[in-house]
Amino acid sequence: MNWLKQLALIMTFLIFAGCANNLQMGYYSVLDKEYRFNINAPVLIMHDVNDLLSAYYTDLVIYELTKRGFTSIYKQTELPIHRARNVIFLRLYKDVKSYPSVSYNYSIVNDGVVSSCYFYGEKFFCDNAPQKSFNLTDFTQRMDYSLTYHFTLDWYDTHTKRRVLYVDGRAYGKTCGYSYIFRDLVYQTINRIDFTREEQYTFNSPMPHYWTCD
Repeated sequence: MNWLKQLALIMTFLIFAGCANNLQMGYYSVLDKEYRFNINAPVLIMHDVNDLLSAYYTDLVIYELTKRGFTSIYKQTELPIHRARNVIFLRLYKDVKSYPSVSYNYSIVNDGVVSSCYFYGEKFFCDNAPQKSFNLTDFTQRMDYSLTYHFTLDWYDTHTKRRVLYVDGRAYGKTCGYSYIFRDLVYQTINRIDFTREEQYTFNSPMPHYWTCD
């Protein structure tokens, strides 16, 4: 009977693996190419005080930036802004847009013309059969919605008072109610930051095998 249990486990794994889904994600950045980032300089992470979503992920952002080599990162309550070399404005949000969707139905109908006459050579002919035409007969209209998740980092140098880097990570498409979409968005975006060039591209990020779409 053990082999039956092993077979059942294998089949279950294959079913879940076959249903695995990917998050559609995008990465976009603009950069001051002349700027040189100092990983040892004090960096201050800031967000709107009423933005509870961004506040919740601040610790994760700090952790991921530390993994990229930055050694002195502080929350906005931990360091006065005049003591920071870089200030990063953090924001996570959902962007919902509506757009109309129209479907048209066509069918072949009798156009009411019962006689069509014409010359063929020297003879005159008439066709009394009803004429058919392909016409629009009905349409339906509905309002659809698109949902995009964004994670942005707006990076400033306090000494030069210039913006030196802007990063926008996003997830869109069929997210299947995935609970960790912002976590994955923070991880994927920070780990893809290139501090030497601007980039823009799309990619897929795998969701867990047990998280399936209907």
